[in-house]
Amino acid sequence: MIIYEGPRDYEFAVIPHAKRLVEALETLGMKIREFSIQGRILTLNGYFVLHLQGELIIERAGLMFKTLPQVLVELIEDMEENIKKELKPLGMFVYLRPSDIKITYEEKPKANESLVIDCPEEIKKECERFGKGVLIDLRDKGIAIDTLVISSYVVGRTLKVRVTVVPNGETEGIEEVVKKKIAYLERTIKGYNISLEKVEVITPKIKPVLGFVLIRKRSIEREADEIVQNEEVKSVLAKIREPSENHRK
Repeated sequence: MIIYEGPRDYEFAVIPHAKRLVEALETLGMKIREFSIQGRILTLNGYFVLHLQGELIIERAGLMFKTLPQVLVELIEDMEENIKKELKPLGMFVYLRPSDIKITYEEKPKANESLVIDCPEEIKKECERFGKGVLIDLRDKGIAIDTLVISSYVVGRTLKVRVTVVPNGETEGIEEVVKKKIAYLERTIKGYNISLEKVEVITPKIKPVLGFVLIRKRSIEREADEIVQNEEVKSVLAKIREPSENHRK
């Protein structure tokens, strides 16, 4: 968010270049919560000068934390130079030093989400990455999660996936995030057709443990039913029954 407090006649030059600075930082993996800028007109030796100061609130600096001061110096100098070009035809000078921008780190506390993976061992790594991706996207949307369960099982050449979510409050948008993220499994797991069975959201009214037991019970029952319906299994069962039936005769 860009906040400008100063002469309105010059915000047309300040705000766009402030946005470009924020965009440049975000392309480097940072997350900016707010960039506030204050401007005031000074008179120096008969010249009008727009003096800019501000504060940059960084929510996540990532791997750029150590090099951030150097990067910011260059970006702020570029910002000053570009604003000067905009305002020079109006007879206005610009003064903005890197030290005039205060840097504040306000990283969000790490979430206490629990990720449970119940998948075949050979694809466990991919399912875990899928789950972590879902958690990140939900967090970015402001949806707090207590527990996320990723369950999957193989039937023939199909990998059936079930996602169970226990949120801490807001539930809207959860299913949309999961459906969008399932494309990751489709790209990374070869040789299987990926089928998203269900996205189940367990509200606080339902005890999570009971919910997980019921979900797993239904999953096992469905899997057993599909196995029994398999033609090869039917053939084997028929052969097993033959000696028993002959013995009765």
